[in-house]
Formats: sequence, structure tokens, C-alpha cells
Amino acid sequence: MVISATSIGEELIRKTPNVVVVDPHFDAYTALAASARAGRIGLHLRASGSEAMRLARRLEIDAWLVAEELDDMSGSDFVQLLATVRGDSKVALVGAGDGEDVDMVLSQPITCEDLEELLGLPAAERSRRLATRGLAGNWAALPVSVGAAVVAIAVLMIG
Repeated sequence: MVISATSIGEELIRKTPNVVVVDPHFDAYTALAASARAGRIGLHLRASGSEAMRLARRLEIDAWLVAEELDDMSGSDFVQLLATVRGDSKVALVGAGDGEDVDMVLSQPITCEDLEELLGLPAAERSRRLATRGLAGNWAALPVSVGAAVVAIAVLMIG
């Protein structure tokens, strides 16, 4: 019997959404960092739009969280650039904004519930994910101390 990734299903491979945070201030994403440490999401942090665009060429992204101001451009300018490569991925502008060309406008701090809503996960899907993992709470959250979250963010920044 041969088992391949296609016979198991790409769904198993793609259950972990790839999320890119484009923000020079990573401290608003501690809940997402905890989820990344637990393997619930693939979290990628970038401070500038140019770094994020390089990542977009190498990785299939499910969601983008974009700050109003980046190291090298405004968040609105980045969203306009992103329109050419984003495909089906969801885009949220973090902070005040008009919501043009984005799926959501979010305020800080970003929670796992915000991410679930952005990704469009229906309540039934969230429940199924929890049941298969035997977890309580939302699918992306795990309790974590502030110190552990800071370490996780530092590790993610270093790469």
C-alpha cells in the first residue's frame, strides 16, 4: 500500500493557515504568536512591505494583517501592491482605515477570534477542529504567559 500526500489529502497539509503580519510593532500579536508556537497557524512577521512581498512570492498565504504604517511605505500602499499577488487570501488593515481593498479593518490587540473571522471559518468548522484535537476554546488559542509570548515573538523575528 502506497500512501502519498495526495492520497491522504492536501487538506491535512493545508489545515494550518499561513498568516503574514506586516507591522513594525509585533507586540499586538502575542495571541497569534502563542498559536504559532502550538502549531495552529504558520505566523510570519515582517516589518516592511518589501520583505512581505518577497515572502508572498515563496509562500501561499491565507491571511494578511497589515498595519497602517510600515517601515518602508504606508499600509494602504502595501495593500494596493498586494492586490496583484494576493489571490484568494484575506487581507485586514490593522488600525483606523477606510477598509478599501481589504476584507476587514481590525483594532489592536489582534485576537484569535479576529483571525478566525477574517479567515471565514464557520462555527461548525471551528467545533470540528476542536473535537478532532480534544481542545476547549477557540481553535487558535492556547494559554501562554507574557514571557513565553515575548520569547516566541523574538524567535519568530530572528527567523
